Amino acid sequence: MADIERVGVVGCGQMGAGIAEVCARSGLDVRVAETTGEALEIGRTRLYNSLAKAAERGKISEEERDATLARLSFTTDLGEFADRDLVIEAVVENEQVKTEIFQILDQVITRPDAILASNTSSIPLVKLAVATSRPTRSSASTSSTRPRCRSSSS
Repeated sequence: MADIERVGVVGCGQMGAGIAEVCARSGLDVRVAETTGEALEIGRTRLYNSLAKAAERGKISEEERDATLARLSFTTDLGEFADRDLVIEAVVENEQVKTEIFQILDQVITRPDAILASNTSSIPLVKLAVATSRPTRSSASTSSTRPRCRSSSS
């Protein structure tokens, strides 16, 4: 697989927003999906506020904040994830919901070697992976706290 440049994050709650922020601050093109426009706006605000706070505290420059924001896009349509190299699911801890998302992403993503990842903390990844045509391209990424991004100046 070539380098990962385009990331999708499904869910923009605390974990999803943190994952999206870390990826965007790392220079990746990040598309974030939520189920409704209202949930998407809440997630977008969460991300913007986090980046504004990081800039206010001197953790990142205003230029870094603006560049990070420019790398973020938002949608309610998982069909817009077709070009993603890596998609990380970070939704409610419900096996049926996560399985349905994996099945949709499997149909939508055009890159055969794209990676589907889940931020599950309790569901065996194999249950999600076998719902796709790419079980060997599935991964789990678990964390009990919001991811943090540290710059070299931190």
